[in-house]
Amino acid sequence: MNNDRHDGKFLFGFFLGGLIGACIIFFLGTKEGKRMEKVLKKRGKDVLDELEEKLEELEENGKELIQKGERIKTDMLEKLEEKKEDLTEAAVERIDSALANIESLQTKGVHSTANLRKRFKNLPK
Repeated sequence: MNNDRHDGKFLFGFFLGGLIGACIIFFLGTKEGKRMEKVLKKRGKDVLDELEEKLEELEENGKELIQKGERIKTDMLEKLEEKKEDLTEAAVERIDSALANIESLQTKGVHSTANLRKRFKNLPK
C-alpha cells in the first residue's frame, strides 16, 4: 500500500523532470525555441514596463491622496478650533449667568437672615 504511493510520487517526479528537460532542449536547442525565447523575453519586458508604469502611476496617486488627506486634516483642525472658541464663549456666558444667579440667591439669603434676626430680637422675652 505504501509502495504504491511512493511509486506514484516517483513517476510524477520523473514525468515532471522529463517535461522540464524537454522545454529546456526546445528553447536552447531549436531555432523555433530560440525565436520563442526572444518573443517571450520581449513580451516579458513589455509586461515589466507596463507594471513599472502602473507602479509609478499608483505612487503618484498615493502622493496625491496623502496631500488631500493632509489638507482635509488641516481644514478639520481649523474648524475644530473655531467650534472650540464658540463653545468656550458659550460656556463662559453660561457660567457667568449661573454665578450671577448664585450671587442673587446669596444676597436674598443675607436679607432673609437679617430679617429673621430682627424678628427674633423683637420677640418678647
